[in-house]
Amino acid sequence: MAQRRLRAGAARVDITPDLSKIRIQLGGYNARLNMPPTGVHDPIYARALAVETGEQSAVIVAMDHLLIPYSLTRAVLQATGLHPAQLFISASHTHCAPDSNGLNERMRFPLPGVGTFLPEFLEFTAERVAQAIRQARERMRPATLALAAAELPNLNRNRRGRPLIDRTMTVARIDDTQHKPIAAVVVFAAHPTIYPHTMMQVSAEFPGVLQATLERVLGRGAVALYLNGAQGDVSPVTNAGKDDHERVRLYGTALANHAQRLLQAARPTPARLRIHQQSARLPEAQPHPEFRESTGRDFKIPEALLNQLVKQIAPETAPVSLLALGDLLLVGFPGEPISSLGLQARELGRSAGFPYVAPVALVNEWIGYILTRHEYLKGGYEATISFNGPDAGNAIMGAVQAGIRAL
Repeated sequence: MAQRRLRAGAARVDITPDLSKIRIQLGGYNARLNMPPTGVHDPIYARALAVETGEQSAVIVAMDHLLIPYSLTRAVLQATGLHPAQLFISASHTHCAPDSNGLNERMRFPLPGVGTFLPEFLEFTAERVAQAIRQARERMRPATLALAAAELPNLNRNRRGRPLIDRTMTVARIDDTQHKPIAAVVVFAAHPTIYPHTMMQVSAEFPGVLQATLERVLGRGAVALYLNGAQGDVSPVTNAGKDDHERVRLYGTALANHAQRLLQAARPTPARLRIHQQSARLPEAQPHPEFRESTGRDFKIPEALLNQLVKQIAPETAPVSLLALGDLLLVGFPGEPISSLGLQARELGRSAGFPYVAPVALVNEWIGYILTRHEYLKGGYEATISFNGPDAGNAIMGAVQAGIRAL
């Protein structure tokens, strides 16, 4: 069968809300106590890459946001007419974005440090994301694909004290047939937590620096999309800079420089497109014992109410989103997977014949942290924000395996 030619287009749309019209809360840290931002340090964006081969098409969206609740995904699907498997929308996880729980229809009750649902915020954000998607699809033209990956030393670490970590940066370069850049995709795992909770302005954090730097280097209106990897237990390593602003700038620039070198060395590959979405049925929602203890102690929430709230927060099913473009397989997790699960997904993809496999966090849904049974029982912060018990990670990985087989 003849290879279908790739067509691609990209766009970037500002999704910074008008703080005088939408009273958002600043997400990322409970210590901010639901306070609104004091201003905008740098704007946040939705960046969209539309790809098509023959009758198959899909859109990758990189959002400067904390997480992606399904209510946002559903609203974008309705606004664009895409089918669920065609949309791969991921949050950078910047801890200085508007609290994405303001987009989450399941968050309709007040909790200290957690945003509550704002219908006007969801409407605004979904329309801006849909605008980016429409522009990217309108700009599609014949294109080529090139891929590269390499391990980066001393730029991320496992914050739960384990030696296991994914240091791989994976990049994709999409050019038109005149060798002009259309887009670049960069996948690398690290929590954007260089700014502390005392930073009270909206910011895309180091992912914003990375994307903006690459866009300046690529020029010609090219769009750079950052997708966070299996970052559930991963922190950035920032050893330089006199203050937080400089540390953010230096770290984002360092990642951009590595990405630029990889993009220059990327090898062309045929660009067959395959997409699939696999549903995972999750174990019944239950608060982790440490979560039950801390919320009862700190926030005086009765146990019966806490059980009800956790069941309302956690969905019964969640999608694992798979997008294969040429030799690259993106494995989209509906939350924050820890390193061991991301590395397991990579091995599953490689065993299925994909030379490049990149686990991606926070795609199309949010179920909290995604842990192994061992790490859940070990406890700690990540376990308290894992709402479906010790076997949720097994359920998600079962869907990853089934989805790869279905591709």
